Formats: sequence, C-alpha cells, structure tokens
Amino acid sequence: MVMMMRKGDANAEFRGSKASASLDLDGSGKASVRSGSGFMDHMLTALARTGQLDLTVQAEPGFYKTEALGAAIGQSLDSALADRSGIRRYGSASVPMDEALADVALDFSGRPYLIITGEFRGERIGDFDVQLLPPFLESICVGARLTLHIRFYGENDHHKMESVFKALGFALRQAVAKEGTGIPSTKGVI
Repeated sequence: MVMMMRKGDANAEFRGSKASASLDLDGSGKASVRSGSGFMDHMLTALARTGQLDLTVQAEPGFYKTEALGAAIGQSLDSALADRSGIRRYGSASVPMDEALADVALDFSGRPYLIITGEFRGERIGDFDVQLLPPFLESICVGARLTLHIRFYGENDHHKMESVFKALGFALRQAVAKEGTGIPSTKGVI
C-alpha cells in the first residue's frame, strides 16, 4: 500500500504583506517559525507540537503580516488535505493551562467560518497585539476552508492564548486523522 504524502506549501499576500508556510500533516511536531513576533513564534510552535505537524513559516515585515501568515498556513493546510478523502473531518479539544481553559471545535467543511468567544485583559502579550488573533484565525479559516469555533476564559492572558493554540493543534490532529478512503460528506465533495 502506497502512503500518500500529506504536505502543503503556500505563499500568501494580504494587502501588500507577504508570508509563506509549509507543513506536513504526518510530521512529528517540529517547527521553524519566523513570524516577526517572538510571542507568535511561541504560539505556532505550541500548535505544531500538539498538532504533531511539521510547520515552517515566515512572514515578511508589513502592517498585515499576521493576516498574511494566517492565510499562508490555511492555504498550506488546504493543499495538504487535497480532496480531503479519508480524513476524520471533525476535531475538538479542551486544553487547560492553570486557571485558563480553551475549547476548540472545527470542521473541514469547505465553508470558512470563525466564532470566537473570550476576552483578554490587556492589549498586548509580549510583542503581540491581542486584537490580531481573530483576523489571524479568520485568515486560516478562509485559506483552509474550515469552520472553527473557539471559547476561552481565564485570568492570565498568556495562559488563555496558549491554551487556544494548543487546543487548536489537538483539534487539527484529530480532524486530519486518516479514517477511511472516501470523502467524509453526504454530498461526496467538500
């Protein structure tokens, strides 16, 4: 039996800002991340580790680099999944981090949609502006043609953000798991 390589690469541009991403869905959790933000690098490394995907990303300096980065990651996911045959399609995870908890549920439905519920106390975590989290995730959803629901709460902003990224990694690992051979849709296409 021949094992298909589930790898994807993408170059994305968002309002003049550029980023690239490469990932292997069947990796070991290795990350090489240069997003332009030390905190975002930390979050994407956590996502790769919990998702057990090998992830390489780079964003060029620019006002919309975070959105470009999300688009590149989403498009590389879409490319790696090809026609999505054989995947579980759905994934969900709850990840606690001390007093914080994040719940993530997702569906590789072909219909991009983001719902995020939770608040941060401050405007920044390290060098990352927390207002950029929703547009980053929305760019992933559009690029990957993914429906994503996130709920989080807690006291410490770093813990809340990290629990979101780790839960997203676990949910992705679950959703892209190989379960069969057909396209997981009653319509036969996603």
